[in-house]
Amino acid sequence: MKINASLVKLSVACLLLGVAGCKQEHLNGVKSNPDVKVYLPDSEKPNGLVDVMAGSSLKVDSAKSTVNFSIPVYRGGESNFETLTVDVSTDNSTIAGLITAGTLPANTVVLDPADYTLDTKDTVMLDNNIMKGKITPKIKIASLSKYDGKVAALGIKIANSSKQEVNTDMNKAIIYFNAADLIDAITPKTNLIDNTKWQIYHRGDGVTFKVNTDGSVLATGGNWGQQGIVQPVEVRANKKYKIDMTVAGSGATDCWFEVYVGQAVPSEASDYADGGTRIALNTWNGCGKSPFNGLLSSISCAGSGNVVSFPTSGTAYVLIRSGGSTLGTTGIKITNIDFRRVN
Repeated sequence: MKINASLVKLSVACLLLGVAGCKQEHLNGVKSNPDVKVYLPDSEKPNGLVDVMAGSSLKVDSAKSTVNFSIPVYRGGESNFETLTVDVSTDNSTIAGLITAGTLPANTVVLDPADYTLDTKDTVMLDNNIMKGKITPKIKIASLSKYDGKVAALGIKIANSSKQEVNTDMNKAIIYFNAADLIDAITPKTNLIDNTKWQIYHRGDGVTFKVNTDGSVLATGGNWGQQGIVQPVEVRANKKYKIDMTVAGSGATDCWFEVYVGQAVPSEASDYADGGTRIALNTWNGCGKSPFNGLLSSISCAGSGNVVSFPTSGTAYVLIRSGGSTLGTTGIKITNIDFRRVN
């Protein structure tokens, strides 16, 4: 093993002088070659592949609606610490072969140039005794949905250093990510209900649903009529979502109050049934007859439960309906309607 003479001299000097905090001026460089060169440390990984979801470089730029990744650039050596630049470009030439060999998943696709930005130059400068830079591919968040269900890959290459040469054996890397995992990572688990998007679902006279400006909803009437509200929400495949709300009333008679979440498009020509009742009041089953005020999930005595999932991504519909003899003297007031992803 070859020992770096300058490091030995520095260590001896530190011991003889006893200077506290004496810091070696050794820069991260190519381990197999003492020559001063510029390189991508990620190129040392097998096939230069970088699973960006497994690291900590992911940053979301909310102002520009991009998700950004960091690819470090190093320059080896122990002297001549002048700032330099390197050209940055894409190089996807090996991706197809890696897919064929099974090194990358069969559903891997190359990122479309329209879906990201990449600066064409990177600056490498001295930072804490390391000559380093940072390449930052910026993926447009609005474009991620087109890659859902796929792995996206992007090859990065450096060339033409303004000072020391680029190590051509370590000048390429390939970042890749599972698009569904990235979408999940950057999508906040917020309430998907928009109180301005409720539409009346009319199935018969006698019951009236009124959406108030504060987001609350009041269902009144009876006379064996039926009405409800519905709105579309965007969901992702095989993820769990939870629906809940607060309901309050004086007590109903021969009445049902049901919540559905399904992907079939509702029609006023027939009762909605996709996915079945999720949570409900049902006076025949024993809930909703006496005064109530609380979370529907706690009061409910019918339905399959308020956690749902969907086989495909796309539009689902939250539908709330009620009907029967009478919804009670005060009707049924609905507040805090909440539908959100929970995993």
